[in-house]
Amino acid sequence: MLPEKNTENNLQDNPSSNEGEQDIKDIDNTVDKKKSKKIKSTLKLNSEEFDFTQNDDDLDINDSEKNYSELKKEELLEKLRELINEKPVETIMSDVEAIKSCFYKIINAEKEKIRTELLKGGGADEGIKIPKDISEDYLKELLADYKNKKQSHIEELEKEKKENLKKKEEIIEKIKILANGEESLNKTFSEFKELQKMWNNIGPVPNSESSKLWNNYQLQIERFYDFIKINRELRDLDLKKNLENKIELCEKAEDLLIEQDVRKAYQILQEYHELWKEIGPVEIEKRKEVWERFSETTKKIRKNYQEYFIEIKKEREDNYKQKIALCEKVEHIVNEDSAQDKKEWIKNYKEILKIQKLWKTIGMVPREVNDEIYERFRTACNRFFEDKKDYFNIVNEELDKNLQTKIDICVQAEGIQDNTDWKKTSEMFFDLQKKWKEIGTVPAKQSNAVWKRFRAACDKFFNAKETYFNNLEKQQEENSIKKKELIKTIKNIQISDNQADNIKKVKELQSKWIDIGLVLNKDKDKLQKEYKDAVNDLYSKMNLSRKQVDSHNFQTKIESLKSFGNMDDFTDERKRIIQKIKIIEDDIRLWENNMTFFSKGSKGLLSDFENKVNKAKEELAILNNRKKMVDLSIRELKKNKEEKSGE
Repeated sequence: MLPEKNTENNLQDNPSSNEGEQDIKDIDNTVDKKKSKKIKSTLKLNSEEFDFTQNDDDLDINDSEKNYSELKKEELLEKLRELINEKPVETIMSDVEAIKSCFYKIINAEKEKIRTELLKGGGADEGIKIPKDISEDYLKELLADYKNKKQSHIEELEKEKKENLKKKEEIIEKIKILANGEESLNKTFSEFKELQKMWNNIGPVPNSESSKLWNNYQLQIERFYDFIKINRELRDLDLKKNLENKIELCEKAEDLLIEQDVRKAYQILQEYHELWKEIGPVEIEKRKEVWERFSETTKKIRKNYQEYFIEIKKEREDNYKQKIALCEKVEHIVNEDSAQDKKEWIKNYKEILKIQKLWKTIGMVPREVNDEIYERFRTACNRFFEDKKDYFNIVNEELDKNLQTKIDICVQAEGIQDNTDWKKTSEMFFDLQKKWKEIGTVPAKQSNAVWKRFRAACDKFFNAKETYFNNLEKQQEENSIKKKELIKTIKNIQISDNQADNIKKVKELQSKWIDIGLVLNKDKDKLQKEYKDAVNDLYSKMNLSRKQVDSHNFQTKIESLKSFGNMDDFTDERKRIIQKIKIIEDDIRLWENNMTFFSKGSKGLLSDFENKVNKAKEELAILNNRKKMVDLSIRELKKNKEEKSGE
């Protein structure tokens, strides 16, 4: 049975007191420090209350210290599988989040690369479908496995906490019994220290019971010290060690004031408070002082932590304002009517993409408005892309229509590119080129190809034409020289007494003139005049009539036109003849009509009109004969042309 009074003196009188006192002094009073747990509850320490209920999840900050950014997707998945299957689930949370973040960065980068390549190929942004990466399904399976293990771990912890509560309640009851026991001091104190060690080795209890349990524990310890009345020296030694431990905690807490990461400092402080509770009491005169020191440091760290949250809140409010401004910009673009053409739509499209990129750089907003502001921005962007899609559907229909029209023009151009009717075909090409310019734009993918197709047909014809006329010019130069020589021959020809031979020579010379062909435009009129004059002089020498000369000249003209083979020349000549026939026929009708008004006494005047009518009828006969010659030549040209086309 322990003595009730003057414990110190009684220990000295006891023969075994020295040995017992030494045993007590050798007791290891060091508090075992168990692994700290995050506490989100209200702690009451010596009537001082501190709120540790702030939820760190509100910050959405990834604290992972490991760097997985150098790993590939497959390596990240394998590493995640190893962590989940080989490491304790409570130790891998930051690693899991880091791996997940790195994996999705790779996935998003790959998707963006695919999107960019498709856009370069001419696809529409809103119509692009990115193929799903099957490795993402495997990641989700691993995360689901991790979540299940984490939940199982939490349930196991809760079960363990309840068992710990039961164990600590049993220890409190044992300490209560010790305070009223009658065992020897050494044995009682040893049992007490052993119970304290057991208490410290027991893990956490449910938060709802923590404060009540701790107060009860402290009460029984105080009762033990007060009612057992152990040796003051031994008690002072224990109190002194407790004081040293608490001062050390004060110093460690004060070091946290210079920690840059206020969240980290706050979390460590919670661990220190847990350790503070595990350390026993100190001397009464020191109790208030050491507590106030620790309490004051706690208040400062807590203030820094609260200010940190205030800053985070302010930052998120600023982010909210910036995102509102971006929403308004998109809504303005959507609501304005300025985008009336393709160029303006593309300009607005690039502006929207720029705004979306800027949106991603802005941080989080207050949680209560996050869904609202995101939905507003997404709705505005979706409306723009829907309107853009509708506009470009109409534009694409017009582009396809223009493309088909240009293809039709290409077909027409290719159909005439080998035609050697240079004048008529050139006019046809000019007409096609004019129509081409009047047609609007075509899809960008086909624009270059259809233009090259049309340009190729044009180039083929005009290059052939250029080659032809380059060669023709050289030939015409030679023809000019030949015709000059022929004119000299005509001028120097000797007339014989045989008129038939003379006419034959003239026809031969005329045939040569026709056979020579075209001459240079600059020489054409001059040579034709010299030739005509030379032939007329020749006819004069041969004493041929005007009628014979005209007949020969017209025959020569017909032969010349035949050599050119130009249907338009014959058509023009026929029109001139018909016009002359019409004029002469009108004159004859007029003269014959006038003749009915003349009296018999006007025989002289009547005779003049009769001569005019007779001459006109002779000329009319010549013109009708010429018309027949032209019609015959036209039929021959048509027949030749049909035969060539048939070949």
